[in-house]
Amino acid sequence: MAPADETVDAAFQAGQLNRRSERIVLRLPIEVKGITPDGMPFLERTHTLAINRHGARIVLHQKPQPGSRVTILNLQNNMGCPFKVVGRVGKPTNDEAEWGVECLQPDINFWGIFFPLKDEAKPAPELIDVLLECTRCHFRELAQLSLEDYQTITSRSRLPRSCAKCQTATDWTFGFVGGDLSEAFPTPGASCPPAPASGVERRRFKRVPVKLPVCIGLEEIGETENLSHGGLCFSSALSLKVGDVIMVTLGYRPGSDGKEIPCRIVWRQAIEGSTRTLYGVQLEE
Repeated sequence: MAPADETVDAAFQAGQLNRRSERIVLRLPIEVKGITPDGMPFLERTHTLAINRHGARIVLHQKPQPGSRVTILNLQNNMGCPFKVVGRVGKPTNDEAEWGVECLQPDINFWGIFFPLKDEAKPAPELIDVLLECTRCHFRELAQLSLEDYQTITSRSRLPRSCAKCQTATDWTFGFVGGDLSEAFPTPGASCPPAPASGVERRRFKRVPVKLPVCIGLEEIGETENLSHGGLCFSSALSLKVGDVIMVTLGYRPGSDGKEIPCRIVWRQAIEGSTRTLYGVQLEE
């Protein structure tokens, strides 16, 4: 019989553990409490790598039993919630294994973000998933915007739309999250650019989780995971190296004349069970 971890990895690769809501690549501080396979309790402070309404991908030094329950505390809102350990995902690096966990109370807003359910029957090549925030009550939602609405909020910094919490139409802005480019999706063991000189602090940017079509050079259409003033994170089937300078076109549409932006790749992360890779790039000055 195959080990549990290998079985779970195979399930991910076969697409058996499909997401029921869209994912956001996002690093959030959490605390995980559970029991090891030998019956020892553990409490570990760590962080997420990606989240959705029904679960998350997290970093964990401990090795819980797949199928067991853990309690996760969201350190941003001090809300606790039970999760089921689906299993380990990918191969551990420097004792930092990645684990898939499933939320056992998906109806509560544990992450502080509303995730709409995926509609598999509705093809939406022109819809863009963007994290938005109501300016009145600060309710956050991963919304699907048309390209026209996305251009409106980009140019005007506001978008009028209905708020489920306010029960009326309000103005919405981008839902920013803090952090710098390297924190968009931590990559244990990956090559990184040289550290800044002593006494020089790295610039930090707020990021917007947004899934936007992006053209990489003249070769492929990818999709962004998040954007900031200093760079972006996108997925691609291309094989690119850290340090490569590429030209990208954001909001690409076939037949349109979008502006190409020079970017340098600062990290890469393989996506488990996929031929695509996540890339973090920094805008060239």
